[in-house]
Amino acid sequence: MGCLIRTIGFVLVLVALLIVARRLLEPDVAIPPLGSGMRDTIVDGVRWRSRESPGETHREPVIYVHGWLSSSSTFKRVLSKASAGRPAIAVDLPGAGFSDRPWPYDYTVGGQAEHLLRYLDARRIGRVVLVGNSLGGAICQVIAAAQPNRVVALVLADSAWPQMRVPIPFRILRTPVLGEIELELLSRPVFGLTLRHSQYARASRVTEEVVDDWWFPLRVAGSRRAALEAIRTNPRGAEEIAKRITAPTLVLWGREDKLLPSSEGLALSSAISNARFEVLPATGHLPQEETPEEFSRAVSEFLRGLR
Repeated sequence: MGCLIRTIGFVLVLVALLIVARRLLEPDVAIPPLGSGMRDTIVDGVRWRSRESPGETHREPVIYVHGWLSSSSTFKRVLSKASAGRPAIAVDLPGAGFSDRPWPYDYTVGGQAEHLLRYLDARRIGRVVLVGNSLGGAICQVIAAAQPNRVVALVLADSAWPQMRVPIPFRILRTPVLGEIELELLSRPVFGLTLRHSQYARASRVTEEVVDDWWFPLRVAGSRRAALEAIRTNPRGAEEIAKRITAPTLVLWGREDKLLPSSEGLALSSAISNARFEVLPATGHLPQEETPEEFSRAVSEFLRGLR
């Protein structure tokens, strides 16, 4: 018994030292000023940052919604090409990217869906095309089901959904204490390894720029706290949400997605009455980043086919 207690004590001290070392080596950073093609919008006192590409102003814009721990940078290679001539806006959700991280705040999937609708209202944007990747896809599904008259079309790329099988790493993150420790120990080298070996189909495609795009926003104070609340969203009560979606829908999936297998995409597309399913070869969980040309082709063809 005494040996077990000493072992636990040693592990706790080691974890604490690793967390302190990580914080010292990778201190918090400030949100940088606006860059080219970016815009800040204040909604209910919260700053939203977005990346935008112009298009035909008489057509409904395409709103791109990133996934967990991600940001609008994940869509920077496809913003104009995938939008088929429409105006394009890729948002940084509050708590991520270079938007504000207020606290307390509702960072759950349902909460972010409500915040996004208020953002669109603040921008005086009515009907939209929604494109969501991973957890961003779940946010888009909530909006499409709740306000069908506002959604012209929907693109779900390797999207989370209430009936999916939750991957083991996310189950750990949902566990109190263990989730906090896992995120606190997340460093840039670990993030790079995660992208290369669980998010991408081909590790060689993960450049230093890609790692920086993911890692730098996480160093803004409040990011990890917001991320934990998001990943701990309780899907109970939303199991039938896909069946309430009526908008034309493209479910797009990476054939080699190691996080959510393509069988999840097939099941999701089957649950949506007006959906079609397309698989991208040699692609993982982030098709807009890993195979941007194929992603842009699939999405733009889908949008051009809308009546």
